[in-house]
Amino acid sequence: MDFWLKQQAKQNGERIFVDDGATQISFSEMYQRATRLAYTLKQLQCARVGLYINNSIDSIALINAAWLAGIEIAMINTRLTKREMIAQMESIHIDTVIAVEALELEQLNIVYLDTLERENIDKQYEANFTQERIASIMFTSGTTGPQKAVPQTFNNHLASAIACKESLGFDQQTKWLSVLPIYHISGLSVVLRALIEGFTLRIEAKFNAESMLDIIKKESPTHLSLVPQTLKWLMDAGLNHPYHVEKILLGGAKLSSTLITQALSRGLPIYNSFGMTETCSQFLTASPEMLQQRYDTVGKPSENVSVMIKNPNSDGHGELLIKGDNVMNGYLYPLNKLDTFENGYFKTGDIAEIDSDGFVMIYDRRKDLIISGGENIYPYEIETVAKQFSNIEDAMCIGIEDETWGAVPMLYYVARESISDEQFDEYFSKHLAKYKIPKQYKRVASLSYTSTGKLQRNHL
Repeated sequence: MDFWLKQQAKQNGERIFVDDGATQISFSEMYQRATRLAYTLKQLQCARVGLYINNSIDSIALINAAWLAGIEIAMINTRLTKREMIAQMESIHIDTVIAVEALELEQLNIVYLDTLERENIDKQYEANFTQERIASIMFTSGTTGPQKAVPQTFNNHLASAIACKESLGFDQQTKWLSVLPIYHISGLSVVLRALIEGFTLRIEAKFNAESMLDIIKKESPTHLSLVPQTLKWLMDAGLNHPYHVEKILLGGAKLSSTLITQALSRGLPIYNSFGMTETCSQFLTASPEMLQQRYDTVGKPSENVSVMIKNPNSDGHGELLIKGDNVMNGYLYPLNKLDTFENGYFKTGDIAEIDSDGFVMIYDRRKDLIISGGENIYPYEIETVAKQFSNIEDAMCIGIEDETWGAVPMLYYVARESISDEQFDEYFSKHLAKYKIPKQYKRVASLSYTSTGKLQRNHL
């Protein structure tokens, strides 16, 4: 079968695929550009490359070119430190990174997009397309171990798009405004939905409440992708009614009852959701009607997935398991990771409940995970780095509530003498992305462990 971009070029060639506010590119124009770039990428003789990209038409052209060339792409979170980026690429045997912006990474070959495009103006290439191929690779850190590399096939992405269409709704007349980074699954999923369905993606590079509100008023998008905090900022900036917006898809952090009440009172069509990198974005979606019934729900599963609660306690709380074509087949790194699937179900590690109406409530996201402004922060990673600081004997990281970001990391540490916040900040800035750096530090006499040596984060 033909790749999705080729299908859209044939069927909806003149329809606008991507609009960045200054430039518009049709499906046909994108296909022509991507097939030329695919030829040049093929000359690199790489089966898998890293992508250092931003929210731009150039980046979307690069993604499609790699797919047309039959090359697997590993997304690099541009907010990571150089050390973190290198570690991720080396873990899945990548030695070449294609960049759309300036980048220096020791031990890796950096190739710039503009250089590649200058090398070819007329030759085209297109590999055979099969949906079983790995399309993208994204990293998600483990709470009790190293980073994990998640392979997402074209079949996984297709199943996710079908489920989203069923639970949220979109068609070829849709105009979807997204500012979510496309190196994250939430951002890339919008690109794929547009590619599969044939609608227009209105992409923004960075969030600015006034700019976003202006786009909503003047350009009439029908769909928005946001995290709760950006929705709040938009409402504070004057989003008092929906204009032409039909659906506002929210994810990345828990919704407060206050924000839900405020949004619904303004007639804003908010849809809460829950998903993971391993599930190719959302698989649970809560409509405005569902949120009016239960503000704490993330909704119901789409028809093409099955969910269950493992070993529920007396309150019905247990680990959430999911099975469906949207779920990855297994981690690329570490290989042969145990305790990932059970009877065909992926074990999310999240504690959840399914009530008598079929509504799903998530109580702890991967137990110790800190969700900060839509970014996942894992205490284990911060603790590991902290313990390498001189004089620190032990460390424990937890999430504390924050009005702006939902939650931020705080570090408790055991040391022979106090360490200043400035010393900590300087040290962590060399080893961790900025959003992972603890916002508070507290020295304690000791930390609490179970008899089996497990750190008890809720005890001091």
